[in-house]
Amino acid sequence: MDLLPGSVAVPAGLEPAIAAAWAAAQGRAGGRLFDGRVFSVSELAPDRIAGQLVAYRLVVAAYADPGLAAALRLRPLSVCGVLRMPDGILFGRRQRGATYEAGLWQTPPAGSVDAGAVVGNRVDVVGQLRAELAEEVGLDWGRITGCRAVTLVEHAATGVHDLAFLLDTPAGFAEVAARHAATGCGEYTELRAVPEAALAGFIAAAAGRMVPAAPLFLRAAGLLADGA
Repeated sequence: MDLLPGSVAVPAGLEPAIAAAWAAAQGRAGGRLFDGRVFSVSELAPDRIAGQLVAYRLVVAAYADPGLAAALRLRPLSVCGVLRMPDGILFGRRQRGATYEAGLWQTPPAGSVDAGAVVGNRVDVVGQLRAELAEEVGLDWGRITGCRAVTLVEHAATGVHDLAFLLDTPAGFAEVAARHAATGCGEYTELRAVPEAALAGFIAAAAGRMVPAAPLFLRAAGLLADGA
């Protein structure tokens, strides 16, 4: 992935609404949000993704306000993992103070691609995924035996682009849960291992309480039949 020069222009007159949306999100999150820089897609082709770094507060404001989303026209990029353990696929319930898809089940790890993934004019998305795995799950990359990109999901309503990877680990759920607890990370309030044979039933039972992209990731990874 390529980092393009320059910056995204913010239309005049939007700053008060952006500031209000950011303040509201900070209040919900207990002041823990950091206004760093995250990657927004500008060019998308089958063999190339390119974009620029933008202030996270702009992305948060766009999540909160459809009018701001339309005006800013951001396309933030996230990396998302489908962690396949011997005893199932890892799911986590997002905490209710999250700025995006709060309280929903998803497949950890997941997070925005930020400035820490930039080396020169290149963006290391696997490096970002590795960082998210350590931060959110507590699992060292040495415990990952396979990693492959499976799909890119675009969300029309928010502009978010989710780049999903299938991760294989020999670690069982008990080890993963213990490592997650040791991190003290509050991103997920509950973790669950769902056996592959039970994925369709779990997704059906969690209808309306799961991020829309999760079933798409699972189908792209060959873990869920079409229509399930």
